[in-house]
Amino acid sequence: MTIFQAILIGCYFWMKNNFYWYGLNHAFFFLPLPAALWVGIVLGKIPEAMAVGALLQLMYLGTIAPGANIPQDPALATLISTVIVLQTGAPVETAVSMAIPLGLLGTMAWNLNRTVNVIWVHMADNYAKKGDTRGIFLSGLLYPTLARIPTHVIPVALAAYYGPTYMKAVIDALPASVMHGLEVIGGMMPAVGFAIVVTVIGRKYLLPYFLAGFFLVQYTHISSMPLLIFGLIIAYLHLMFTGKSEGGAVSV
Repeated sequence: MTIFQAILIGCYFWMKNNFYWYGLNHAFFFLPLPAALWVGIVLGKIPEAMAVGALLQLMYLGTIAPGANIPQDPALATLISTVIVLQTGAPVETAVSMAIPLGLLGTMAWNLNRTVNVIWVHMADNYAKKGDTRGIFLSGLLYPTLARIPTHVIPVALAAYYGPTYMKAVIDALPASVMHGLEVIGGMMPAVGFAIVVTVIGRKYLLPYFLAGFFLVQYTHISSMPLLIFGLIIAYLHLMFTGKSEGGAVSV
């Protein structure tokens, strides 16, 4: 990996927390799949990166941010763990064990960001008292954006550049039993994500569809695209036969 590639990966984390510049949905950049895709583009290994992103996407499937307080930062966890897996050649499942502590570090970076933003809020208040619209713009947008460079770009770039070197030594030193344990944990975490989603949905009459899809994949080994098309058809039929408007007409 070159220094420029590491900086590009750090810039993604910076851009993720500056979404208001681009009119994009913050939730989109919050997801593991887009973060893994960016790493794959930068490193030229898109299929391998998407395999890591898909696993972490399932792991964080039920993650919510109540009151804007995120328990984990899937974007940072995905960026660094994907880089390490691609650069060290470790099994994809090991990304799960690395993602958890990295996600907590991302939460700390987010809290640090909000703490520093207090400075710009008071600065904007002072400019507002003077009627200085240019000062309000600078303290409300430009200064916070630039302040995230040392707290977001630089740490993530350093972790992406130096992380694989140290993690490869650690992974090579781990016994085969430990690596197998990490693979088992990696296989369990997607099930936890699905379980959280099912619990949040809380609609028991939809559970048969969930179970039907699970056993269909388990025993037929159907690929994702045919399964998606089949699911859309079932969803359409469900709405057509169960959804009715006030006048009694079928609503689809």
